[in-house]
Amino acid sequence: MIVEVIGSKKELENVRPFHIGHLLWGTRSIPKTYGYLGFVPDEGFCLKMVCEEKEPLRTYENFLDPVYRDSAMEAFFQFEPERGGRESSIYLNFEVNANGALLAAYGSGRTYRTYFSKEELDAFGCTAKVEEKRWSFSLCIPLRILEDVYGPLKLGRGSRFTCNFYKISESKQIEHYASCFPIRSEIPSFHVPEYFGEAWIGGCSHGDTHLLYFPHSGVNIKERNDNQEEFFMKIYKAADYKEMSRKAANIIASQVIMKPDCVLGLATGSTPIGTYERLVELYEEGDLDFSDVKTVNLDEYKGLPRTNDQSYYYFMHDNLFDKVNIDPANTNLPDGMEPDSDQECARYEDLIRSLGGVDLQLLGLGHNGHIGFNEPADAFDKETHCVDLQESTIEANKRFFASADEVPKQAYTMGIGTIMRAKKILIVVSGEDKADIVAKAFFGPVTPAVPASILQMHGDVTLVADAAALSKIPE
Repeated sequence: MIVEVIGSKKELENVRPFHIGHLLWGTRSIPKTYGYLGFVPDEGFCLKMVCEEKEPLRTYENFLDPVYRDSAMEAFFQFEPERGGRESSIYLNFEVNANGALLAAYGSGRTYRTYFSKEELDAFGCTAKVEEKRWSFSLCIPLRILEDVYGPLKLGRGSRFTCNFYKISESKQIEHYASCFPIRSEIPSFHVPEYFGEAWIGGCSHGDTHLLYFPHSGVNIKERNDNQEEFFMKIYKAADYKEMSRKAANIIASQVIMKPDCVLGLATGSTPIGTYERLVELYEEGDLDFSDVKTVNLDEYKGLPRTNDQSYYYFMHDNLFDKVNIDPANTNLPDGMEPDSDQECARYEDLIRSLGGVDLQLLGLGHNGHIGFNEPADAFDKETHCVDLQESTIEANKRFFASADEVPKQAYTMGIGTIMRAKKILIVVSGEDKADIVAKAFFGPVTPAVPASILQMHGDVTLVADAAALSKIPE
């Protein structure tokens, strides 16, 4: 794409637009979205983005709040300082919703975000406009602010930088991302904003008008050399189930030791039992103290009383809570006996938020790729919700009940968005029968048809699996 050097922000309407049309995940078409980018010599960059979206979702106005449950557009930029060498861990992020609420940040990878000051935010001059069938925003990025971040740049013909542009469509139930540059990745856990298209000033001209030219149609992550490998999914191969359980327990124990009052997200099912057994052993050996730990469980059957030995409340007490010194008041599960689904799901989401979120979330992996009770679907469910269990899940669970008729047909479960907000995620998988879904979930495309595939988008995921479960992953 070509973006002209312009004399002022007013000239943006005459700049050739680029189209944001590469759907990264989600199942519905992204509203048509276009962008305009101009470079004003000695002043900075002017950006405008336009989305053909009727009645965009916009739920807040505070400039420093995170964009969430909003229709938003984003721009990301990286520049090379004059002193040489790309500081590729530093990028600028401009994220705007239809209220004109601007979240602008730069930081090292995803480990922290340093927000611009109020004075800097004002200098960007961000404005948004909502019309009948579209909305747009525009802003300017002064050179002085760029140089505060990167040092002297002396931008001119031949200067290189990288960027990408995104459209986000969000609601309580679904989330979609599309980008300007397509992204090809054979490595799991790439984080969308960190993969940029290359650009430089120059290459063409019309009289005195210089142009910015974007030569590449995509980014091949294999060729990246920007020291971001630590953000990819960590995979630990264990010899067998016992070793898998020990490794997973050690990771959880480290979290508890480093932060004694941490919030653990816990899972049920047969796979984590060995992990819980090892945590109990560490407690009994005097190496682990649960007295200040708080927990939230992924899910619970709807309509099953806590006294039923197949309820997840019963499971957690039988396998962990009753065997360590955790305060029962600090353990939390959805209330399966609450008939009002909306009320219970809202209560559980509020509870998790009140605890400050989950520090480490433990997950298992279903044969169909489900995590919690998030079953394959047309879209990713974002928050705690009531789900109708699929026949395959009911079939897998009926061995625990006297008959298939007794197996609950519904469950309360954390949503994908709830899980993804955990600071760290730990997945445990065992057995050759899980080899196909491990390869599909963590090395295939991100799709709600394989719910666990969304974990490729999280910044801190550790997969601990035995050799059999990892037998079909790509070399």
